[in-house]
Amino acid sequence: MKKSLSWRLFILVAGTLFALLAGMGLSAPAVAAPVQVAANGNYHGDDSDLTLDVNRNGDLRVTGDNYDAKKVYVKIVKFSYHDNARTVDERNVWTDRGGDFRYTSDKGKCGDSYQAYSYSHKDGWDRSETIRVKCDRGGDYGHE
Repeated sequence: MKKSLSWRLFILVAGTLFALLAGMGLSAPAVAAPVQVAANGNYHGDDSDLTLDVNRNGDLRVTGDNYDAKKVYVKIVKFSYHDNARTVDERNVWTDRGGDFRYTSDKGKCGDSYQAYSYSHKDGWDRSETIRVKCDRGGDYGHE
């Protein structure tokens, strides 16, 4: 007993349609979440913290907490009145076992505004708040 021609055509057309739908990506996206995490560049969460401060001697102090990377690129940028930015200090720093680092720079001057930036492959980019170095007549330094 032979199958009818209409059933053979129906199976052929249905199989072709299913193949086209699968080829267009209409199947279930099983790897959508891991691809988005990898594209973001942040593999371990966004828990790193970068701060910029001025000590009593007028030195800029950069402190990083909870970094996943062992080596972090850090730079301090000076902002002028016309929104021109210039890097005044940059270096690669090593983190301790807790993912923390600290270093000081003597590049800060009274009346100038600064911001610190950091980058690592595991943590991505991070930045501190912008501070303005102020000096009083007694020789003490602070920030606004």
